[in-house]
Amino acid sequence: VFCLRRFCHKHLAMATRKGLCELQMRRAIRVLNFVSLMGLLHFGAAASSGSRGPKLIKIPARTFTMGGDALSGAPQSKEVSLQSYTIHETPVTNQDFRHFVKDQKYKTEAELFGWSFVLNSSLSAAVLEEIVDHVKDAPHWVAVGGAYWRKPEGRDSNLQGRWDDHPAVHISWNDARAYCKWAGLRLPTEAEWENAARGQRKQSLYPWGLGEGPMGADGQWMMNIWQGSFPYESTAADGFHGIAPVMAFPSNSYGLYSMVGNVWEWTSDAYPSQNPHEKHMTLKGGSCIDSIDGAFNHKATVVTRMGNTADSGSYNTGFRCASGVGGGGRAPQPDQAQMQKILEEGGVEALQEFLGDKASVMTPKQLEAMQSARKQAQQQEL
Repeated sequence: VFCLRRFCHKHLAMATRKGLCELQMRRAIRVLNFVSLMGLLHFGAAASSGSRGPKLIKIPARTFTMGGDALSGAPQSKEVSLQSYTIHETPVTNQDFRHFVKDQKYKTEAELFGWSFVLNSSLSAAVLEEIVDHVKDAPHWVAVGGAYWRKPEGRDSNLQGRWDDHPAVHISWNDARAYCKWAGLRLPTEAEWENAARGQRKQSLYPWGLGEGPMGADGQWMMNIWQGSFPYESTAADGFHGIAPVMAFPSNSYGLYSMVGNVWEWTSDAYPSQNPHEKHMTLKGGSCIDSIDGAFNHKATVVTRMGNTADSGSYNTGFRCASGVGGGGRAPQPDQAQMQKILEEGGVEALQEFLGDKASVMTPKQLEAMQSARKQAQQQEL
């Protein structure tokens, strides 16, 4: 492209010197503009294709057992059938996220809030002295001003040596979804994420070996979690205190890395919330502060799950993207505040129309009549 552009410039100059007609001049300029445009398109496509995140790994269609481990947050199990789909080989790295931020001029929610939660043992002495707020029931989580993806431990931290191989953190669900949209992808459903994490053995609780034990075949650590008395002592027996590189441990049988421990990863599914005014989304896999057996925090397995609000991000939250048919997504929970407003303004009929076939709405009298009929039926059976 460069040589062709230089060729056009040369002949345009010759045309000018020789006094070619206006039509010939226009043709020369048109060719030059076309070549320049094609050059931009060519190099832009190469840059974009290299900046859209980690490699996508194809996951074949199958039916697998989802859940089934109480200490991991999912005591019940169910069979889920999925079509084939693809998912990122690793969580999105700092360099991947940087391309997105630069291209979109994007500011994460942690930046807009001006602070984010960080584990206190990861902070410098200078930042610790400035701390004035922490989580009431978890004092090891402190609100750090200026903490965001590019300064994960606050104002005096940076990403030197962590650009290419560390996951982007302090990422909210909204941030993750924005990145996926920019990349032409989407967040995985919880079922897709867990199925991919299990690897080829679809009932595995861990991504490695036979999927039955938390350690490797030779007793080595296979994930970045907490060793020691949390939160006061970290032996770092797995080699890391805090966040590890995305490929620090071997991949599973699908070729996916960092599926358990290190950082929580967002999915597209809603998570049940006790507060009807808050919408929670599901995170999977546990993080560097979770445990091998559930003695503290969460038991780290492929099943591990929790929920948080869509605008929340912290030192141990990241994500990866997916694409394709896949499946297994749960229908979003109805917005309680919205339903209350519909009920007040339009009555039971309006609420039933809003819900459609998802639920049956009854007036208090209808509910009382139904309960009375059930009670009578039970008495007759006795």
